[in-house]
Amino acid sequence: MEKQGSGGINMKRYFKIVYPIVLIAVAMGFLLSITYQSLEKRLLQAAEMEENLTLKSLFPYAGTFEKKEIENTLYYEAKDSEGKTIGYIFKTSNKGYGGPVEAMVAITNGFVATIKILSAAKETPGLGTKATKEEWLSQFFGKTYKDIPQTKPEFKEKRLDAVSGATLTSLAVARDISDAFKIYKKLGYIVEEVDLDSQTHATENTNSGGGK
Repeated sequence: MEKQGSGGINMKRYFKIVYPIVLIAVAMGFLLSITYQSLEKRLLQAAEMEENLTLKSLFPYAGTFEKKEIENTLYYEAKDSEGKTIGYIFKTSNKGYGGPVEAMVAITNGFVATIKILSAAKETPGLGTKATKEEWLSQFFGKTYKDIPQTKPEFKEKRLDAVSGATLTSLAVARDISDAFKIYKKLGYIVEEVDLDSQTHATENTNSGGGK
């Protein structure tokens, strides 16, 4: 009987020690969950704010940007203060030298309005990163689909400059623009009477231009 009583006392001591620990763990888990939800909400708000700033930089005079979808592809319709459509913005991505080169391409009336490179962090510093600068991107402004090069030789043929030593990055940007036009055509717009579906991206020899 004494052993059982001693065992009962030990169990009580055990629960007295463990029970507060369990309560603390549950409370900490709850607090961490609340903190995570709050942080996640703030991160989403920050990402949305950054996205809106990027859209506004592409169409400064737009009043609203409506996010839409066609064939599982998201795009943005820019409208003025009166609700009239003034252009479209397409987010596209193609492989560069070191990784994906993601861009937002604004098109209005069948012409490239402006371009914003969102991500090209793995491109060669001082070379590939030059293709992210407006100074180089501006050569595409006002161009139509047929003006956009698909291969390295086409840059010269179309009187455009590829970044020296960064051919693959230059082509990635050009293909981002071409892909934007493809989505634009899906919206029902005529794109220079070119059958985009028959167009294919030519494979660039990675040894040309130093492999960049």
